[in-house]
Amino acid sequence: MKKFLLFTSAILLFTCLSHAQTLAPGAPGNDAQWATAGKQAIGTSASLDSKVWFTLADGVMTEVYYPDVTVANVHLLQLVVVNPKTKKVETEKDDALHEIKATRPDSLSFQQINTAKSGLWKITKTYTTDSERDSVLIDVQFEAKNKNLNLYVYYDPSIKNTGMGDRAYSPLLQLKGAYEYEKGTITKDGVNSVKRTGAATVSNGMAAEEGNIVSTVFFTSDIEEYTNGYFQTSDGLDQLRSFGKIKETYGEAGKGNVVQMARIMKPQRFTTIISFGEDVLKSSAKAAKSLEKGFAKSQTEYEKGWNDYVNTLPKVEPKYQAQFNMAAMVLKAQEDKTVRGANVASLTIPWGGGKNANEDVGGGYHLVWARDLYQVFTAYLALGDTAAANRALDFLFNIQQKTDGSFPQNSWLDGRNGWGGLQMDEVCYPLIMAYQLKRFDKATYENHVKKAADFLVRNGPKTPQERWEEKGGYS
Repeated sequence: MKKFLLFTSAILLFTCLSHAQTLAPGAPGNDAQWATAGKQAIGTSASLDSKVWFTLADGVMTEVYYPDVTVANVHLLQLVVVNPKTKKVETEKDDALHEIKATRPDSLSFQQINTAKSGLWKITKTYTTDSERDSVLIDVQFEAKNKNLNLYVYYDPSIKNTGMGDRAYSPLLQLKGAYEYEKGTITKDGVNSVKRTGAATVSNGMAAEEGNIVSTVFFTSDIEEYTNGYFQTSDGLDQLRSFGKIKETYGEAGKGNVVQMARIMKPQRFTTIISFGEDVLKSSAKAAKSLEKGFAKSQTEYEKGWNDYVNTLPKVEPKYQAQFNMAAMVLKAQEDKTVRGANVASLTIPWGGGKNANEDVGGGYHLVWARDLYQVFTAYLALGDTAAANRALDFLFNIQQKTDGSFPQNSWLDGRNGWGGLQMDEVCYPLIMAYQLKRFDKATYENHVKKAADFLVRNGPKTPQERWEEKGGYS
């Protein structure tokens, strides 16, 4: 058997194991959904290196965006508590009282505290991201009155803005340290011939993918009973309710609305790392680096980044400062980190609980509206952040504006039309922005301002859509 010798400080070995050839039944699963648009918190690193954003609602993590603010890749991640004797199953979302806290006034740092309605358990989750890479880290504390309670993770990915068409597989075998891998028989417990040549830790993980986006989920605790299935047809919850455990594991679920589950073996305190990349190797390598850094260091770097930003903000009346800071940080968080100046309207999908997510719903609210960006622009001016205000106008003029001088109802980051409508107020706002920034140079006037003004004269004052995007006429 051929040997591969690998030396690195954080090396990862991936394989679909033999039981991974067992495909989950019930494809493609029931219709996918997005979570509520009523987010209670959002978070991302203040750095430009980490291109991942998380959202929180209903006691769970909802949409996670990567590699930019327009691409949602997660429906939800929650924990499930099971009494294996009584087969009682309780989920964080449906069976707990939810509390959320901002842990600092100078950082987008949040903690979800979920207390079981039954009074049997409490879960505290603290969120951060790795400021150097595309990883979300969740510190989890599980307190149970009954020591027999088991804890499972329930992960519902929705890669590339859709819930259907994803593929999920597990486990991934992660090794840290130098080791030798002798390729041989692969068993359901992992590679059967791994010779460690140095200190190493082994942790199982899960992967889900569609196209060129892959999510991987790793834990600082070992996991068992890991399975991949389809939403409400083989997602594992039915097994928990029937048997009190995952009795039949499936190593792969493909081309559907997939769900991944696993039992956390040491649930009292552990970290969950969700990373993203162009392939499973890159995604898991990021997870390994974030795992090596650890939650505490990642949190310290994350909080310092936001603290540094807050220190640049104006001072207001003390009783309003925390609210003022939070508002400013939320606005900053919704600017894309690659296409600068592009602030999406919101990191949400409207009517998420009602409209299915089998196909892309057209970006939801995570598109760029000239009208919404104008409101963010005026906030930047109030904050004294003229650099951010200029970036916003540059995006509208250089990327979003059409050759006829108009602006679309909304657009993606590359300027492509979103919903395809036309609203005359949105053609006006960039002109006001240019005036407020005193952008009176000849190039700006001839290439952008005059073209937009000429369009308004030719086509106004009637508008095909007014600002609520429902009626045409004079507004």
